[in-house]
Amino acid sequence: MLTLGALTSTALACAAPAFASDAEAAKAATPAPTPETWIPKLRAGDAGSYLELYGQINKGLLIFDDGGSTLGYGPVDNGNSSTRAGLRLYGRVDEDWGIGGNLEWEWTPYSTNYVNQLNRGDYDWDSNLLRKAEFFMESKTYGKLWLGQGSMASDSSAEVDLSGTTVVGYALVSDMAGGPFFRFSDGTLSSVQVKDAFTDYDGVGRKLRARYDTPQFAGFSLSTSVGTQVVPETTDVTVWDVAARYDKTINDFKISGALAYSQPASDQSLIDGSISILHQPSGLSLTVAAAYSDEEVVDGRYGYFKLGYQTNIFEVGKTAFSVDAYFGEDIDAADSSSESFGFQVVQNLDYLQTELYLGGRSYSYDEPGNNLDKSYAVLAGARLKF
Repeated sequence: MLTLGALTSTALACAAPAFASDAEAAKAATPAPTPETWIPKLRAGDAGSYLELYGQINKGLLIFDDGGSTLGYGPVDNGNSSTRAGLRLYGRVDEDWGIGGNLEWEWTPYSTNYVNQLNRGDYDWDSNLLRKAEFFMESKTYGKLWLGQGSMASDSSAEVDLSGTTVVGYALVSDMAGGPFFRFSDGTLSSVQVKDAFTDYDGVGRKLRARYDTPQFAGFSLSTSVGTQVVPETTDVTVWDVAARYDKTINDFKISGALAYSQPASDQSLIDGSISILHQPSGLSLTVAAAYSDEEVVDGRYGYFKLGYQTNIFEVGKTAFSVDAYFGEDIDAADSSSESFGFQVVQNLDYLQTELYLGGRSYSYDEPGNNLDKSYAVLAGARLKF
């Protein structure tokens, strides 16, 4: 039977690390009334089994000043959260076990991580990527086993963020404008792109992998995975990782965090983590992320800090504000330094399932023997989810 918008209490079933408690499961089995939205849930099935189509469209306008020129790019695909579509399948076997799957693609022909001073107006129409093609089995007693293309255990461990502004800014600060090149003080373009000088070392991303997540105990869960890259190209390199996560509300504070160790190559290991604390009555939040990359050639590191505030100014939805700072060392070259300061504003339009956003950011990069100008980026746009 086709039901649209009636089963949102189970919408996170295939993304949760394990089943909820018996009381929570019983509560989830009785769908609560949902607020009216422009696009209803595109789901067929019931609480025990369903097939769901989902996705998002995220487009904006990017303005980038490299110290020698100011150029606009649009409509761009926001690298912070790409345009994508997917299918979720879920079925409950019995009171303890459930199975499911997920297919997801993204299409970003003019991404903020692609556009630059040399390819302005040149769309990469073939820029599509299979993000997920996975199957899972989960048990509230034994945890969750994933097989297929999808997130490794360390994926997003450096990107926990409760500020409500991640659509336009988070620890991976280069996602706002990663494609453009820095400019030398003599006016010529360097070969260093913003994305080369700024990273958040967020584990080993998505791979063709086997992954296991433990059940959650007192807010804590552990996970580990092993896999290899097959998209966008095959590398034949085996990678592995382990991660610990925490997610719990204590009195008025919602606390989320992650810590991960990963080995993307035989000569490199990563340690990264992030924590975000939201005081729900006031809407104030603090987010911190950091990582260390141990390599044979050069060891990179960074620290990231964000202050956020969410409030209800308008009836249409919550408004979120934040400011952040990033400090990196030895990211692209030995003895180099990377600094970025930014602000973010997001207005939620609940009925339209849309977020309007505006963000601004400075990028400073220094390396021995080169004098590079500071760059500035402004990104404005909208993300529609369905």
